Amino acid sequence: MSDARDKNSRLGLSDKGRALISQLRVPRSEDALHDAGMSAELLGQMVEHGLLETQGETRQSVDYSDTYVSWKSQKGMLIDHTRTLAYQRAIEAVVTPGDIAIDVGTGSGILAMMAARAGAKTSYGLELTGMAVWADQLARSNGLDAVQIVRGDAADFASAEPADVVISEFQGMYLIDEWRHYAAFVKVRDANLAKGGSVVPRAGAMYLSAIDSRSLYMNRGYGFWESPVYGFDYSAARASDIDQPLRYIVTADNREIVDTQKIRSFDFLNGNERDYVFETEVTFDYAGAGAFHGLIGHFDLDMAPGQVLSTSMASRETHWHQSYFPMPQIQVPAGGQVTIRVRSFLDTVSEDMALGFRLRGPGDSDFGAERVFSLGE
Repeated sequence: MSDARDKNSRLGLSDKGRALISQLRVPRSEDALHDAGMSAELLGQMVEHGLLETQGETRQSVDYSDTYVSWKSQKGMLIDHTRTLAYQRAIEAVVTPGDIAIDVGTGSGILAMMAARAGAKTSYGLELTGMAVWADQLARSNGLDAVQIVRGDAADFASAEPADVVISEFQGMYLIDEWRHYAAFVKVRDANLAKGGSVVPRAGAMYLSAIDSRSLYMNRGYGFWESPVYGFDYSAARASDIDQPLRYIVTADNREIVDTQKIRSFDFLNGNERDYVFETEVTFDYAGAGAFHGLIGHFDLDMAPGQVLSTSMASRETHWHQSYFPMPQIQVPAGGQVTIRVRSFLDTVSEDMALGFRLRGPGDSDFGAERVFSLGE
């Protein structure tokens, strides 16, 4: 320790330290870490002291791993009866006695146990976090000897026999958020699924809706700043809020939805995580005059033949709710249209998925500047 610093002084992360440590939320190449300010010597010392290790690109971020290792998170998913029962029905529809099933990211083991109960000869539950210990204990206490919990990076898993069914709940709050989980599912599927095998879910689709909701705009959008705040002008805060867009998880009112359009479909049996990167353009029609207060995102899952799980405003509520992307308010006349150009991409700094929106409203000759929302926040 330097003589200039008292041995009893307390140390903490500086702003530079926070920026550097944030780079380690997810696995990165040494070149990327060098560019972020970490020298080869520093990286070498961190590896030597066991602070860094080689990890695969599908490894979830520290944030997600820390979240899902808690019972608070696991209970939040299990208590979502709409979600959990939809998976149960799909598993019962596709798993037959004697099957080999794999659940990628098993968490508490609930889906692996459902597959065993449906007749699977062997039901593997793959889990990266310490939750694997609990999943194994729960399987044993429920007398499910067919369940085998495997702790580690799912992307490295190899089944002793080809799998008949690969299951996973890899959907983020707006489907594509947890792209690494989906990438791990793809690796497990491609390495282990038998020809003619099944996956749960089979497919998915993302939707956007134009919403006219003064209350949502006031509470989660920019409306709060548009009137004096306790008698003070907060227009500078509004400008800052608009410059740094944030996605909000909300329960939207279906009565306030103006129009809904599909923006992307996914094939989970044959596709991969690269499908999560796309561009499209959609137009929302206003039958009557109203306001445009932003976009609401939801998704549907094709779970099994004839079985659909929807997170739409018109469906039974799930723990995913809906995603609200606020936009500055515009007025739309009856018969008017709002057109949005949508771009999804992987943010190279945060390595989170992001959505960019460019808007053309009534009377606009061209699209406005892109507003980018991170799906990792």
